[in-house]
Amino acid sequence: MEQNNRIVLLDSFRAIAIIMVIFFHFFSRWTNLYPYQDRYDFFRLGKFGVHFFFMISGFVIFFTLNKTKTLRQFWINRFIRLFPSMLFASLLTYIFFNLFDNTFLFPTSHYFKNILASITFLQPDLITSLIRHKIDLDYISGSYWSLWVEIQFYVLASFLYFFYQRKFYSYFFIMAGLLIASNFFLSHIYVNNAVILKLKAFRSIFNLADALPFFCLGSILYIFYENNLKQIKNSIWEKSTFLFFTFLLVISNCQDFKKLMLILFFIFMFLLMIYSPKRISFLNNKILNSIGVSSYFLYLIHENIGVFLIHNNGIEFSFLPFLAPIFYMLILIIFSVFFTKYIEERIVLLLKKIR
Repeated sequence: MEQNNRIVLLDSFRAIAIIMVIFFHFFSRWTNLYPYQDRYDFFRLGKFGVHFFFMISGFVIFFTLNKTKTLRQFWINRFIRLFPSMLFASLLTYIFFNLFDNTFLFPTSHYFKNILASITFLQPDLITSLIRHKIDLDYISGSYWSLWVEIQFYVLASFLYFFYQRKFYSYFFIMAGLLIASNFFLSHIYVNNAVILKLKAFRSIFNLADALPFFCLGSILYIFYENNLKQIKNSIWEKSTFLFFTFLLVISNCQDFKKLMLILFFIFMFLLMIYSPKRISFLNNKILNSIGVSSYFLYLIHENIGVFLIHNNGIEFSFLPFLAPIFYMLILIIFSVFFTKYIEERIVLLLKKIR
């Protein structure tokens, strides 16, 4: 199940998540820009592929922390993993839109300053407040918003792990519970008090708590995975933690039945991976694995570039309009797989040698 410190089925999960997100962006997110408009608007649930990514990250970061000796090593490894692709994707997007987008279909992709904002992984509003200068910053591509959420999770998990390693699990889930409770309180209080307003402004920038239940579920599922490998029974505390975060997501999404079913499906897939991987062994194939391994770079480049290509060239598929997004999705997947295998991997190896 593990190869070279990778859990191969997780790559298949990543492939499912990125395909969901692409279908959302190519069929449902930008109906005003597609030549086929809302004719194939059946994939709005695809946006929750990002939340599947958050669960995968919760699992993977706990897996990684247990194999990492120091905080410095953890962050160097994260930098090597994330930065080269982000830099290349940001530059590619900037060059592409300055060459081909004469109508400013995606204005934020035209400005070099937005490359600088994107490669920091920080929210643009936070950068503006830190430099204390009014400058209009944005992500060079809209999909980048989730990377800031990921970074906040890395900070929370890594610092708690390396400073409180013996009680890490307890401290992490208690801290997560407190953050989620505080977030709930702030989102349901409507008082024009200066302190409350500042806290709400703070919450709008440091927005981890909105996604934290998904990270926490992925994290506790990693503990189940590790216990199962060691043939240790899950403790009552671990089972209770799992049920708590599952219940939290059920309650917060009970009014959206389709979303709730999708979240439960994500959880079920993880449980199958842990306790009955043979039942989903069909997912462990070269195509899905390749897409999963390259899913990070694909996520970074697909939205603005893909929608632009569909908008400008989709008319050529007028006899079967749904073929345009499928065609460009395949092109972007092939390019991402090529980049990951022949460029990113070599950069990563080089950086690991000189770190």
